[in-house]
Amino acid sequence: MQYWIAAFAAALVVVIGYAAGPVGAIVAIVAFSVALFLLWAYNLGFNGAWTGFGLDRFTAPFWKAENWDRFGTIFADREKVVKAGTVAVVLIALSLVLPANQVALAVAVVAAWYVFQVYRANKPVVTKSTTLDPQVYGTTSEARKEISRIN
Repeated sequence: MQYWIAAFAAALVVVIGYAAGPVGAIVAIVAFSVALFLLWAYNLGFNGAWTGFGLDRFTAPFWKAENWDRFGTIFADREKVVKAGTVAVVLIALSLVLPANQVALAVAVVAAWYVFQVYRANKPVVTKSTTLDPQVYGTTSEARKEISRIN
């Protein structure tokens, strides 16, 4: 990740923190993280995004070199990073303009819709099963006309 993008992100969090308060900065960081994860999950599935980036293997402290390598792969797609940043900024802008309960309701509805879209995009393809053997005797209620023989 280039340093100017990190500097821009830090400056954006400071501006959001000044405009919306410290809680607003935390909400923006959480919204960015969740939005970025959902964008990756749309392509990889929930489990694929969780294990593919090693989120299940993070160790404290977060500033260790192996954790930064994992962060590098998460931020590799710049388009997803920009979309997640846009979601975070729009969320804070809406919370400054609209009442908090309306924003929370809208966020819950949009998040539920997007989670549904992720499940729909990653569900297995169901094909109609066909039988290889043709039906020999017609319907199942029809009696068989052959005689059974015992050897």
